[in-house]
Amino acid sequence: MAVVDASVVIKWYTKEEYSDDANRLKRAYSEGLVDLKAPCILPFEVINGLKYTYNLGEEELVIISKILDDFQITYYSFFDTEEIITFSMKYGITIYDSAYITLGKTLGEEVYTADEKLLRKVRSLQWAKHIKDFKI
Repeated sequence: MAVVDASVVIKWYTKEEYSDDANRLKRAYSEGLVDLKAPCILPFEVINGLKYTYNLGEEELVIISKILDDFQITYYSFFDTEEIITFSMKYGITIYDSAYITLGKTLGEEVYTADEKLLRKVRSLQWAKHIKDFKI
């Protein structure tokens, strides 16, 4: 099992640095080798990132949102907002990023991200991993 953040999922739909690593995780999930989990904000962050960073249109975004629904990633509602806020303040990260990091801590799972700035800020947290380090 693994917690996946939006920076990884966006790479499933783009060709950029670490897209191959992100797709390796996606294949492992598709083959039943790993279960993916995320805070319930993941689909919104992915669609928003694709809209504003890659200028995708409405039709493309609707298709991607349906594909995301088909993945059946296990989504978690905000479980402990106090801890999310605490991690955000302690590490100087967004509340959004903190939701992924906190979920990983709560579930005892690794959190995979391609966000190198985030990883620099939380480098002391052993469960926060770069997507390039994903191994089956």
